[in-house]
Amino acid sequence: MKFLTPLLITTLLLSSCSNNIIRKLTSAGQTPYAVEQLVTWETKANGVAVRSNQIFDLNHYEIPLDLLSSEFASDLSQDIKDSLIFEKNGEAYVRWLINPEDTKWHLEVKKMLDEAGLDSTVHSYLKGYLTASRSMIAFNPENGSAFSVKVSTNNTGGYWNDKKQTWDDANQIRKISDWVKDTLSKMDTKSLVIQDEPLGLGIESLDQGLIVRNLNDVPTGKHYYLPGFSALHETEGKLLAQLNGSTDVVKFWEDNYVRPLAKAMAEFSALTGVYYDSPHSQNFMIELDENKKPTGRVVLRDFGDSYLNRDFVSQTAHASILNIWEKDNIVSGKFPTAVGLLHGNSAPSWLTLNDYKRYGETFYKEYEKKFSEISGIPLTKLQQRPIAGARAFSYLSKAYPTEGDDWKRFFDHANCLGGAETTLSGQDCGEFFTKFQKQDNCFGAVQSFAQ
Repeated sequence: MKFLTPLLITTLLLSSCSNNIIRKLTSAGQTPYAVEQLVTWETKANGVAVRSNQIFDLNHYEIPLDLLSSEFASDLSQDIKDSLIFEKNGEAYVRWLINPEDTKWHLEVKKMLDEAGLDSTVHSYLKGYLTASRSMIAFNPENGSAFSVKVSTNNTGGYWNDKKQTWDDANQIRKISDWVKDTLSKMDTKSLVIQDEPLGLGIESLDQGLIVRNLNDVPTGKHYYLPGFSALHETEGKLLAQLNGSTDVVKFWEDNYVRPLAKAMAEFSALTGVYYDSPHSQNFMIELDENKKPTGRVVLRDFGDSYLNRDFVSQTAHASILNIWEKDNIVSGKFPTAVGLLHGNSAPSWLTLNDYKRYGETFYKEYEKKFSEISGIPLTKLQQRPIAGARAFSYLSKAYPTEGDDWKRFFDHANCLGGAETTLSGQDCGEFFTKFQKQDNCFGAVQSFAQ
């Protein structure tokens, strides 16, 4: 038995390394349950508009790939790629998806195809679901893949109506998605999960885009993603708290949404220099385990609508993104942050304005503690700034002036917080700015054990 022990340990270590194993919990033709649950939360458990959660045929035009602009991530899932790109008559074609609520923007695409003498027949291949916004959940019954996708539409859920998805925006999203994913893959983030956006397509002449977002391991059933607004929903928030044995709904979501969100946003901003332009619960999701118990991690999505801190980003290997980013969304001399847990939504009866203010205080207490831990900015310095905007169920904000040696040291070591061994100027990172880097991978652990 002794000689089996090293083999067993090695096997377990190698098993933990694999991130490509997909558990097929449902047949290829059936939407995974965790995906259906996400759709139901999106459409039925938001405080703005109840929408249909029924599956529909997702229509598309067929457009030659070489007529489009495209941005592919190197690790784009083959199943997702096959869902949107196919071969016809020896040529690569794209399924340009049509939002079922759109009565305007897809007609521009049809007109372009007609004027070019190309087939503008509407086809259907994928299945789709609506969400609380203009995004759709696409499902491929043939290979079982599920993903989020955005195209232009003049009708959406919520308070936002005409929403054109531009190619310029899709291209920016692809760039920041790769950068954020590359950076965070090298760092040990305890509270943060991201949804990357691995595929962008564009019709430059119309400035229309299509952008795909991963659902991570939700289709496998390993985790559920609960939209932040569903946690603060009148009935769903209460039901999930009770499911987890809590009778104090306000306290339950303070501990399982507000606190981990604050830590996740601090990790995100301190490691990338990026912060949301629209930090509301549409962009945050709570990770739940297979039993719908919060894991302590929050999922951040949609980085296209963000501010970049020039002082930080210019000191990273990804500084070139400043050249393509919207100039009005590049900030210097201050480090703003905000959170609007109920912005664009309505408050449940079980949450008072005083509770909401307490949520804001809890958020900044946790945010500043984690941000200080990563950046080296003294906690007392961050705490000096007052919280603004606590008079309604909307945004709460703080803006930190980036003056002094502490902030300069933080910015100078920005490259280290992206996993590098040296600053951009070649200075050794030192122990403080490498303590959150992932030190070992699991294959390294196997190698060490074998030696």
